[in-house]
Amino acid sequence: MNKFSKIIKGGAIAILLAVIVSGSAFAASIKDCVGNGKKYSNLTFTTGNAPASHPVKCVRYKDGNTWGTIYGKTSADCAQAGTITSDPDSCKSEDLNNIVNTIINTVIFVIGMVAVIMIILGGISYATSQGDAAKVKKGKDTILYGIIGLVIAILAFAIVNFVLGALAN
Repeated sequence: MNKFSKIIKGGAIAILLAVIVSGSAFAASIKDCVGNGKKYSNLTFTTGNAPASHPVKCVRYKDGNTWGTIYGKTSADCAQAGTITSDPDSCKSEDLNNIVNTIINTVIFVIGMVAVIMIILGGISYATSQGDAAKVKKGKDTILYGIIGLVIAILAFAIVNFVLGALAN
């Protein structure tokens, strides 16, 4: 029962870290939705002068810690800039597929990192075993389980991205 509780605790810590790391991916940013190929391609956000393609100054805006200006192609575009600045979360057009993809990839990344750490710890245990058969076996087992975990994490990453890519198309 002791190994099982350690596995549960490790899994809970990995999930907590994944949620913390992936949380930053959901913070709204003007740069995520204005510009070429984005939701509002008729707008651009810059800290410098107006680009030639977007000559109309719409609004000065602080995006995170950066002050800049949103420029539009025409004065009519500035209405959209006002909507974005009053509700930056409306700018994020994340669909369920992207959210799930981000969370799953973050969890898989954390699991892969844990597997690499286990391989390193197993190597240290093996190297410091001083010929003790029990410590040698423990080190080899830790390395083996770490490699298995790493292979599973890589396969899971590939399968998840393949399936979500197929669903998106």
